[in-house]
Amino acid sequence: MKNRKVKSNRAQADYFELLVCQYICHLAGVRFSYSKNIAILCNKVLKVPNGKARLELQNNNLIKLSPKIKEIIHLEIKRKGKIIEVKWVGRKLTIKTTSDIDAEHISKKLTRFSIKSIEGQGFGTIKNLGLNSLQRYLGINFELENQKMWRELRSFTKQYNTSQQTLKKLVRTNKTWLHWATNNGKRYQTRLNELCYNAFNKLNNKDKVGFLNFILDAEDSNLYVIIINAAGIVIYKPLEDKLGLTDNIIAKKNSEVGYTILVNKVPTYRIQTNNTNGIGISPFCQRVFFY
Repeated sequence: MKNRKVKSNRAQADYFELLVCQYICHLAGVRFSYSKNIAILCNKVLKVPNGKARLELQNNNLIKLSPKIKEIIHLEIKRKGKIIEVKWVGRKLTIKTTSDIDAEHISKKLTRFSIKSIEGQGFGTIKNLGLNSLQRYLGINFELENQKMWRELRSFTKQYNTSQQTLKKLVRTNKTWLHWATNNGKRYQTRLNELCYNAFNKLNNKDKVGFLNFILDAEDSNLYVIIINAAGIVIYKPLEDKLGLTDNIIAKKNSEVGYTILVNKVPTYRIQTNNTNGIGISPFCQRVFFY
């Protein structure tokens, strides 16, 4: 049931991104290329309890957001020329960018959107950081530990020659294996969190700022971050909110698998160390949230 809920939440988020994508296509007078995707996602959400209500929420959120999207599109068309294509980036580039939708203009310039539609009053994930990003910005190399975790899983299951992808599927369908993998993976999850927490605090101020600007995609002048929740709509351009140098950036642990980054003593970002799609059976990452 938990796995089913996670998948439906992802489908719901993707569905909203495509609603926005479809609306941008309508405004720009270009072809919407994802009709099949939106139909598949709609069916996925409808299969879960209160699925109809979930879809209704996303459709209502689009209605609330539409005037703001229209405003942005008209402004960017004036700046960059007419839109010739709208691409759904989705989750494909989550490590490189926070963008979910890219509108390409005739000038070859882009207008990009990071879209978060939240049921309550939270802010959702800002960015997922993979091991490559953690190594680049924090100097963390967790590859040996990750390989060790997989060796231990293979030893426990006796699946020495099975591909990693096949082993994931086998573990998910075997309660005993999944329970063991989850418990074993938590040790590595805690270890990675500790390494990242300590590494961040050891960075000089300039590198701390660089890490936070990376989280925000602060160098991207074409990106709009849009958050719609029960409290209303928040829209900002990361470049305009680019973090300046400050003498007071520090991380404080809030759990074995998470820590909070404070800027000038104000809790600003919450980071959670995860093992995506089931602890112990897939790549590590860190999810970054507004505090």
